[in-house]
Amino acid sequence: MRSIAIATPLAAALLAGGCALHQQPAAPGTQGAIQGPGYSSETVRYRCEGGAELEVAYLEFGHGDSFAALHHQGRTALLKSRPSASGVRYIALDEQHSLRWNTKGDEGFLSFLAADHTAQERVLLASCKSLQSLSAGKAAN
Repeated sequence: MRSIAIATPLAAALLAGGCALHQQPAAPGTQGAIQGPGYSSETVRYRCEGGAELEVAYLEFGHGDSFAALHHQGRTALLKSRPSASGVRYIALDEQHSLRWNTKGDEGFLSFLAADHTAQERVLLASCKSLQSLSAGKAAN
């Protein structure tokens, strides 16, 4: 119950921060960042295999908790970071809409795992690269 009480205002803060960052026109592939006392926030746009784009708002607190908010297939999901062998793995707080966002460096993939102990994880968006890293790669060529 506590995670739901925290999730609602946190999701609103992440989304409001992301929306505020994009009120001014931004160059393709740029990232917006906000820092405050005890937290930092960043919005990153990714282009995935097949051309799909995904925008993720990250929020990190000084005490180690970090969250991500993303919008996929008409739903906004709030995800919390969990231990991962490599990179960062964010898992949705809503078990019924259990998205997983896995990142390492400037890349990531989005998957889904149903709330069923026999379910297998299914990749929804693969080979997602931040638009900033794509722009940097083109500029270097």
